[in-house]
This record gives sequence, C-alpha cells and structure tokens, in this order.
Amino acid sequence: MTPTAAATASLPTLTQNGARIALQAAEQYALEIGVPMSIAVVDAHTHLLSFTRMDGAKITSINTAMDMAFTAAGNRIPTSAYHETSWPGSATSGIGNTISGRFTTLGGGVPILSGTGDILGAIGCSTGTSMQDEAAAKAGCDAVLALIAKEKKEEIRRINDERAAVLKLWKEKEEEVGSLRDELEERDRGSKRIRLDGGRSGSVSVSGSSRGLGRRGSAIGGAAPDTPPEEGEIHPSFIGEVAVGRY
Repeated sequence: MTPTAAATASLPTLTQNGARIALQAAEQYALEIGVPMSIAVVDAHTHLLSFTRMDGAKITSINTAMDMAFTAAGNRIPTSAYHETSWPGSATSGIGNTISGRFTTLGGGVPILSGTGDILGAIGCSTGTSMQDEAAAKAGCDAVLALIAKEKKEEIRRINDERAAVLKLWKEKEEEVGSLRDELEERDRGSKRIRLDGGRSGSVSVSGSSRGLGRRGSAIGGAAPDTPPEEGEIHPSFIGEVAVGRY
C-alpha cells in the first residue's frame, strides 16, 4: 500500500515571548551605540508580532523596519544580501518594486532560523546606517536563539529526568514481581512435596484393626487371620505404619 502524504504541516514559529526577547535585545544594542531605531519582529509567516519606535527614531523608519523583517522572513536571508545585486542593470534590478513595494534591499533585516534551518521569524531595524541596523537586528536574533537553545536544553533535561523516573519505577516493580514469583514458586514446591509425601504414605500404609497380614495371605476389609504372622513374614520396606491385626 502506497503511503499517503499528510494533508497538513506544523511549522515552528516565534511566539510573542520570543519576539519580545528579540526586540528588547535589539533596542538595548541601539541604546548602546546611541542610535534610536524602529524595530519590527515578525513570525515565520511574515506577520507582525512586535514593534517599537524608540524616541528619536526617524518617522520614515516605521514602515522600512517592518518591510525589512517581512523580506528577511519571506526569503530566509538577510536583506543586505540583495543590496549589491539590485543596482540598475544587475540580475535583481527592480526587485524592490515587487510585492507592492514591500520587498526591500536595504540592510537591516535578519531572518531568525532554527538549528535545522527552519524559518522562525525575522527582525528588522531602521534609522542608522545599513551596518548599524543589521548589527542591531543580529543582536536581537542572537538573543532569541540563545533563549531557544536554553529551552531546548531544559526540555532535554526534563525528558531525561522523566525517563530516569520511569526506569526506576519499572525496576522497583520488576523486583517486586520477581520476589512475588519466587514466593509463589516456593509455595508451589511445598504443595508438591506435601502431595508426594501424602501419596506415598497413603498408598502403602495399612492400618486399623480390620486389616492384617499373616501366614495365610492378607485380609482386607474382613476378619483378621486366625494365627499371628511368624517372624520374617513381614518386611516393612516402605514409609508408614503397619498394623498386623489381632493375635
């Protein structure tokens, strides 16, 4: 039977908390270099998650920052990668006019990629030079990736702890089952010994006044023999009691 492909797919993406971490780190970098910026963070689907315009940032940087994040997430590469190849006459000349003008070739947009290369989102920073904007965006990207790595380690540790707890419980239960099995086997062996001893005794024991052995043979369920057995006629080589009747 030919396997069928899944009809849906689940894609990893930044959460609001991840976007907040990225934005705060980029903002801190902008403060450190003394260049106030507009900062935008989008998810894996290029939709805006978080935005801030720092005091003193250019008014025109608002849409530019969002377009940077949009372009970086949509193409999974920094926007600066298009800067040198988008001049008139180049292979990508005019690319900035696509997607209703939202595609930008200005440096400052950086994609946020997982360790396996999946797009998680992107961050765009605008107001400074292309190098300043991209450095701020990279600071935000690095911060959220560090958080993701920390969360992954914690998840692995949690899984290992749960696995260790399950294995410990399994071992304890296995020991309990083994102890119970040994106990049941010992009881079973004891029962077999009792049945064996009882069977031997019952099969060879002759007791009671109604039974006897004598010179003239044996009497079972009848009267005892008229004369007592003579010496040597009884050879009790079995387990149990031998009753020789009346004499």
